[in-house]
Amino acid sequence: MSRNKNLVVILLVAALVFLYKFVFSSQDERGFLDKIRDKDIKSIVSKKYIDYDNHNIAFLVYNKDSIVIYRDWWDKVSVGDSILKPKGSLEVIIKNSDKIEKFDYEDK
Repeated sequence: MSRNKNLVVILLVAALVFLYKFVFSSQDERGFLDKIRDKDIKSIVSKKYIDYDNHNIAFLVYNKDSIVIYRDWWDKVSVGDSILKPKGSLEVIIKNSDKIEKFDYEDK
């Protein structure tokens, strides 16, 4: 009887891991993109921040708010750059007197 209980527990844990990995994680990513899409940004990057306690997620800080960026964008953005993102879009524009960079969350 004990062996059957162990098997049931193992199957239940495996089912929960499967659901989390393939069902709920995709919803989290959609939620992440929806949050990005809802932002309207016209500001200056005041700080670059990596949250080492949260999977090393990179952030750009502006006007007492922040936006998550992909790590391969990190070196292309400097403190003092302008950051523009229209509401409803997933494209972020970073510019200064020397450059204009366009990043798109849908390209990832």
